[in-house]
Amino acid sequence: MPELKGQFSVDIEHLHKLGVKDPNAPKSLEIFKSGQLSSDERLYFSLWSSPLLHATTIEAKKRLLTKGEHLHSAYFIVRGALLGVNGESVYRFGPGSVIGLAEGIMQMPIGFNLVTVTSVQASLIPLQKVDNILPKLAPTLQTIFKTIIKRTLA
Repeated sequence: MPELKGQFSVDIEHLHKLGVKDPNAPKSLEIFKSGQLSSDERLYFSLWSSPLLHATTIEAKKRLLTKGEHLHSAYFIVRGALLGVNGESVYRFGPGSVIGLAEGIMQMPIGFNLVTVTSVQASLIPLQKVDNILPKLAPTLQTIFKTIIKRTLA
């Protein structure tokens, strides 16, 4: 029987109730700066508003990634629901999830099949850009990032 191993989702309905509907709107920026948002909501907002990411839409019930695949882009989920499946282990991903970034940085293949449950709006994080930034960081920061990433992947 499949076992739910993990799930992550930012409550975007809560953000909408606060008035955060467009990341570039003055009211949204005011709420972001106010301290009303949780750390997950702040991270969601920061990635959602980033002009460096490329938006894409994926239809419902589509396989997005295949276990063992090496990635060229990671995915930041803006809206929608996905399932990651590895044998009997199931992972639920929703808005705010970042999928494939840790694997991409460590140049490891993705460890599960990823399928969309609903239509998904995502922003692509080009791993080539990340690869260009990491070597420019101080060695201590590089070590910290790699340690955090290894913990995430474990």
